[in-house]
Amino acid sequence: MLRYFRINDPYRLLGLFGLMILLSLPIFIDTPSATFPELKSFLVGEKVAEGFGLYHEVIDNTPPFASWFYGSCDFLFGRSLTGRHITAFLLLFTQSIFIGIIFIDKRAFPENTYIPTLLFSLLTLVSFDVLGLTADLAAFGFLLLALNNLLTEIEFRVQRDETIFNLGLFISFASLFNFSYIIFLPGIFFILIIFTRNDLRKHLLMLAGFLMPHLILCSIYYINGHLYDLWSRFYLSNLAFPGESLISFRSLLILASVPIAYLLVSIVILTRDARLTKYQSQLLQTMFLWFVVGVVQIYFTSDLRPQSLLPLAPAVCFFFTHFLLLIRRRKFAEINTWILLIGIVSIFYLSRYGKLTSVNYDRLVVPASSLTINNKKVLVLDDQPVIFMHNTLSPPFIHWSLSEEIFDSPQFYENVLLVNRLFEKDQPQIIVDPENKMEKFFNRLPKLKSQYEKSSEGYWKQVEKSTSN
Repeated sequence: MLRYFRINDPYRLLGLFGLMILLSLPIFIDTPSATFPELKSFLVGEKVAEGFGLYHEVIDNTPPFASWFYGSCDFLFGRSLTGRHITAFLLLFTQSIFIGIIFIDKRAFPENTYIPTLLFSLLTLVSFDVLGLTADLAAFGFLLLALNNLLTEIEFRVQRDETIFNLGLFISFASLFNFSYIIFLPGIFFILIIFTRNDLRKHLLMLAGFLMPHLILCSIYYINGHLYDLWSRFYLSNLAFPGESLISFRSLLILASVPIAYLLVSIVILTRDARLTKYQSQLLQTMFLWFVVGVVQIYFTSDLRPQSLLPLAPAVCFFFTHFLLLIRRRKFAEINTWILLIGIVSIFYLSRYGKLTSVNYDRLVVPASSLTINNKKVLVLDDQPVIFMHNTLSPPFIHWSLSEEIFDSPQFYENVLLVNRLFEKDQPQIIVDPENKMEKFFNRLPKLKSQYEKSSEGYWKQVEKSTSN
């Protein structure tokens, strides 16, 4: 198999596409349950598609580009997981091709090869949630564009102002999909200081490229009078490090055990036996630092899960490819490739179907709800996102920590005004209120209170209650 992809022939990528379809087909046929990031993408996408404004109406901390991305996904797929998984598969395969093209264009290896494309495609099978159509995939795409510009800047034969400016721009776009990717800005600054002779002007040019989208975004919100909402609910909320872990560190290590083992072997072999040119040595050191920055970024990610490992994949593919090309007897290189493939795919499906009990997906996968409410417009004044798996959120109080600040402070006029305005625009049929937070708002909004009747499940809109009875 390795010999097939070792040749620099783009048409051989069709064979890889067919192989990846076969390996992923059970996921498309037997679609896994939705994960919490996918559920949140449903909720955010639905409200964005309905025309609600981010942060001043949609009470959430999802980055703006991610929110608009989810709105587009809702328009195209609704809540269809199969359609979203197929699209994510196509997006990942396109990114794998781009990784191969980057390394070929930069002459990263002694021979031009699509082995990095093969290896990245295999790494996407570490866990089923990597095929989730979340904003992390789009953020990773811009990160690859940044990596391409970084390697171009390191080449002495190509140093242009637009390259360094676009490098900052691509990191900025990635951070507007996943805010934790902002960590790559100081990381890339450090890499450029080590491997280039750029003066202060060029570093400021990259910083300008990074700041421009954020400044434009702040300017738009300032003009519309919502700058404080953007600052408090996007920027400050996303600076709350570290984030939530949706899978245990032990489970993550088991899922990635085969790639980790090969990564350690690859690094040892490269430091001992590799005979590289000065330029290739620079690339090797660059990719190692990229890997280190990626590990730091994972610590700051808002919801740690297997898909969060994507920023590490280019560096891992780089080390793996060098390792396989260093093996003189090609049959041993073939054997190692098959071991990598079989090991990754085996753990992938054993964990997917619960046969590998040491891997626990309980915090990642949305469980069944104990409530009997279905197909209703529901407001939940508690951290119970499970309810929305079979219901519609209304109004858009998505992020509970941000929403709790509002419902815990009915003494502030702006909070009462916000609740009243959102209820007028998007009135729920049911309010699930286990701690009776809504009562104080109803006392200040008697017209709204007259439309609801309290029951054991919460507040029902009176027409809905009579209909259900």
